[in-house]
Amino acid sequence: MKKQIALVLTLVALSIAACDDTDPGPALNAPMPAPLTDTVIRAIYPNAGESGSKVAIYGENFGPTPSYNFVTFDSVPADIISVEAGIINVLVPENLPAGNYTINVNAEGQLSSAPGMFTVTSNSY
Repeated sequence: MKKQIALVLTLVALSIAACDDTDPGPALNAPMPAPLTDTVIRAIYPNAGESGSKVAIYGENFGPTPSYNFVTFDSVPADIISVEAGIINVLVPENLPAGNYTINVNAEGQLSSAPGMFTVTSNSY
């Protein structure tokens, strides 16, 4: 019995000795990595329409209100109707000639382009 007690005490002593109180673990004041805040356009819908029609731009990290976002069809500014979580609704610029255009979003300095082209089918004006 004395051998068993000595063995248990030895194991307990080794377990306690193995715990190193000098290891502080992760630093509490270490800077956290910056979150991914790049503006990303995932899709546009529809991908074709007349000038003056509504287009929804789906993505991530847009500005919270229209004033934080700037949308263009190539270099032509578009009017922003609304901004919701992950969606910017815009109007195709008036008098934009028929053709293919890249939709760009500049959200607080972060620029992103749509993965596909938007086709202006005709001019409704």
